[in-house]
Order: sequence, then C-alpha cells, then structure tokens
Amino acid sequence: MAALGDRSSFPRVCRGPVARGEKAPRPAAAADEPSVRERATERIGLKEIGRHLSELLPDATRDCERCGLPMTPIAEADGLVTLECANRHRHTVPLPADAAARERIRNWIARRGAQLHVQHERWEAEEEDGRAEQKARIVRPSNRHRQTGQTPGMLREEALHTPGIWAGVVFTEPGRFSSWHHHGAHESVIYVVRGQVQLECGPGGKTILHAQPGDCIYVPRGEIHREGSDGLGESEIVVIRSGSGELVVNVAGPAA
Repeated sequence: MAALGDRSSFPRVCRGPVARGEKAPRPAAAADEPSVRERATERIGLKEIGRHLSELLPDATRDCERCGLPMTPIAEADGLVTLECANRHRHTVPLPADAAARERIRNWIARRGAQLHVQHERWEAEEEDGRAEQKARIVRPSNRHRQTGQTPGMLREEALHTPGIWAGVVFTEPGRFSSWHHHGAHESVIYVVRGQVQLECGPGGKTILHAQPGDCIYVPRGEIHREGSDGLGESEIVVIRSGSGELVVNVAGPAA
C-alpha cells in the first residue's frame, strides 16, 4: 500500500490543486486511448485516402468541392484531366489508368466540343442574317430616326425595333393632340419625361387620363386612343411596345 504522504497514486479527482508547473498524471486507462486530436487526424487521413482513390465517379464526373454542383471533364493534357462545374469552378485530377474510364472522359470532352461548335455556328448565322443587331448596345439620341409609323399631331423618333419590341421617343407641341389611332397587336407602356400628357380612350373616347413627369401609362392591344400635351410646354414621352404586326393604325375614332 502506498504511503499516506504519497499522493501521486491517488485518482485525479482525489488530489488537491496541482502545483504551478506540475503536470497532472494521466490515468493508466486513458494513456492507452488515442486523444481527440489523434482521432481527428486519423479520420482526416482516411478521408483523404478515400478521396484520392475515388477522384472520379463511375460516369467520369465528380462533385465540386466549392459549390456541390457536378463537374464534367472539359480538357485532357499531360496525363491530367480538367473538370468544370456550371459555376466555372475547375479541378484537375490524374488521368485514370482504366481504359473504360478514359473513354468516358474523352466522350465528355468531345460532347462539350460539339456544343461549342454549335454555339459558334449560331453566332455566325446571326451575324450573316442581321440578327446581330439584337446584341446589347447603346442608342444615342443621334441614332434615333423618324422613318417609322407617324400620326398627325405628334412626332415619333424610333430608337429600337426588333421582331418583338419597338422603343422610341414621342414629342407633342403644347395644346396639340394626335389623331385617333391604335397599335394593333402591340401593348404599349408610356413614360412621361416632361410636360403634361392627356390620353383619351374607351367608348366614345370619354375615358381621360392625365399624366405628369414620372408617371407611366399602359395602353392595351387594339385600344383606340389619342394623346396630347395639355400643358404650356411641349411634352416628351418614352414609349415601349411589345408585340408583332403593324405598329400604328390610324382610324377615324372610337365607337361610342
């Protein structure tokens, strides 16, 4: 039996405070168990080994470590395969030794090359048939023109015209109103830039809308109307139309 004065053999819970600089002894049973750090290191090592052994899934893809999206092979060079996900994250892995896996990788790369080829052909076709004008661009005031459908009493300047959209600026002198018209199968949105705008529509033209700078007016398809400036200065509006067919159809007036 240990001497009463020797406290080193007592369980940790029975000992008094540890003196400064003294290390508390570990119980014998605990000395044989791995520490938390050792267990974590072991798990990380196994994980890394497993990841290395399964860099690619059976279909020659893998999940992106950054966003979780599938990554597919896009290039092969110098014994390495580059994969990319939809978010353009890239990862490089060694080219597998398995012949079937290599074939799947090369099929992915060939498929992507075919898609790019189709995309470039479409771009070239757009350039040839004039649809390249639909690319993003700025239309300056000097680029607007008046070779578009006009209605007496107002002046339209076209800024943009595609198969589905017309956009332009319309000016009306103070106290002047346009003649009656509609815009066929087009819906229109009018934004008032300056001046006071009055729009008359509905049965007999009895519905009257008054708009001022900052206001928007919606005009449905086929709505017979006329608009003008009911203020002391010229009005300026921006008009966006969506639809197809005739842009301006001038008529005698709305039915009662």
